[in-house]
Amino acid sequence: MTAARRDPVTLALWAFLGAVGLYMLAPLIFVTIDSFNPSTYGTFPLPGVTLRWYANVLQVPEFRAGLVNSLVVAVGATAVAVTLGTLAAYGLTRYRFRHRELARSFLLLPIIVPAIVFGAALFLLYIRIGLYGTRTGLVLGHALLGLPFVMSITAANLQTAGREYEEAAMDLGANPIVTFFLVTLPTIRPGLIVSALFAFVTSWDQVEVSLFITRPRNNTLPIAMFNYEQNYQDPTLAAISAILIAFAVVLVLVAVSILKTHEYRRLVERE
Repeated sequence: MTAARRDPVTLALWAFLGAVGLYMLAPLIFVTIDSFNPSTYGTFPLPGVTLRWYANVLQVPEFRAGLVNSLVVAVGATAVAVTLGTLAAYGLTRYRFRHRELARSFLLLPIIVPAIVFGAALFLLYIRIGLYGTRTGLVLGHALLGLPFVMSITAANLQTAGREYEEAAMDLGANPIVTFFLVTLPTIRPGLIVSALFAFVTSWDQVEVSLFITRPRNNTLPIAMFNYEQNYQDPTLAAISAILIAFAVVLVLVAVSILKTHEYRRLVERE
């Protein structure tokens, strides 16, 4: 260990950082442990180990239907949010126009306004235009929630990327549309991957807004879990939560591996 690492202040900071990380991970750890609890009432320490609650997850039809709905809605919302958010970020970053900051603030409203207020507003709107209780309404509502994340991340990526390659492509005869698809999008690919991940997770975990704009036949998995918790208190929810935690970890690892591969290719191309 070097002298810097033996410094008491450095050790204290690392210890504090580790304690904070453990505190943040503690709920996930205890939920995962409880998913193996043979007791219905979640006793601790565990009197034994069982996988019966994981098997019970597959036997609840609401969970199976909710999983399918969540995947369809999350994928659709991610596609809409990434498309609109990328175009919005490009317009706000590459062009100067009146009320640009007002437009930026307006697009950030879904993460500024409380989720309950946003859900109630969507409910009133959907009742009037016929989207209440439809899967299309869920996709559009979740896309609005993911849009600010996509726009912010992509705009930051566009600002660091600069316009040199775009201008060079246009000087060589490419029109703006060709330049956008063949030059701009490959340049900001890491930002698009990260923003898509944020949009997907935002939709996947959404409860408050979904409660206002969905009907039982279109319940997503979080709503199915919420309804299950109202009637049962067994560790089945801990089991499905552990599965979702593992899914999120795998999703992040895949995204990180894709980003590392992309950055490696960029370094090779530079050399």
